[in-house]
Amino acid sequence: MHIPDGLMAPAVSALGWLIAIVFLAISVKLLNRKLDDRQITLMAVLASGIFVAQMLNFPIGGGTTGHLVGAALASIILGPLAGMLIITVILIIQALVFGDGGILSMGLNILNMAIVCSLVAWYTYRVFPAKYRTVGIFAAAWASVFIAAAACSLELAFSYSLSGGAYGISAGIAFPAMMASHALIGIGEAIITTGVIAYLARVSPKMLKLPKITFISPRKEVVADA
Repeated sequence: MHIPDGLMAPAVSALGWLIAIVFLAISVKLLNRKLDDRQITLMAVLASGIFVAQMLNFPIGGGTTGHLVGAALASIILGPLAGMLIITVILIIQALVFGDGGILSMGLNILNMAIVCSLVAWYTYRVFPAKYRTVGIFAAAWASVFIAAAACSLELAFSYSLSGGAYGISAGIAFPAMMASHALIGIGEAIITTGVIAYLARVSPKMLKLPKITFISPRKEVVADA
């Protein structure tokens, strides 16, 4: 899902940066007022753990592999705003150190994998009542990847249309390719996320009770055990 430089029309890349900066600025402002030491420490631990986990790829068929995005995991544990910042830091390191995703297109990558993934994961998870938390975690992780892939496909198609085919990928190619592969990648994401949170619920249930901070309700929000 990482978009490289040179693929997107400059105007689309600039729009991605603009949207990403607005969301991240609001997130930083809210988190700066509400985070405590426990949450900050856990953010650092999650960022390092997800970064390492993303190095491990799983096969999805046809020679294609997927890997954990981690936005659902971070968002369910600490809330969507913390999830956005955690994944953003990871994406910046990946782009600067490993060349995974471009610099000019980083705004779009942040928008898709940090912002869209985190928001979709959190609000999908919150739809499910407490007795269906495990199902909610699975659905949230899968939906986060699938919807982010749809957003990426839309951006590719929009760039193609805007530039008259000079940039991006046509909708007829982008949507089938992205949605089919990420429907499967989302299953891997869901299995890993559900397994990790189930493990944490057994060994460190207090971690899952840490306050969550959201856009809609900027107060600290406590969520029941997963």
